[in-house]
Amino acid sequence: MSACAPKVIQVKATEQAREEAQFRKVEGAMLHVEDAARRLAEVAGELKQEGAPAHLVAALETAAGAVRADHKRLMKSVYWPAPDDAQQELAAECDQQRLAS
Repeated sequence: MSACAPKVIQVKATEQAREEAQFRKVEGAMLHVEDAARRLAEVAGELKQEGAPAHLVAALETAAGAVRADHKRLMKSVYWPAPDDAQQELAAECDQQRLAS
């Protein structure tokens, strides 16, 4: 074992700890997105039962679907990242779809 080996191990451990902390932050943010989608759907259901105007229910249902789609895309890009070129194309395609709707 060379004299550099302990330093390399220490650097790798530091990098791993930093990456784990970053993933915890990302996962926390994704939980907020998931909770937002769930809450939007719940409120839409409550309003529907209360006889609220259809446009309010539709707006919340549409928003819940959009947030769920964003959550799914976020999970894919975090856990199964595409190569940089493909990631940029995917983001551009999603933006175009969002603008079209």
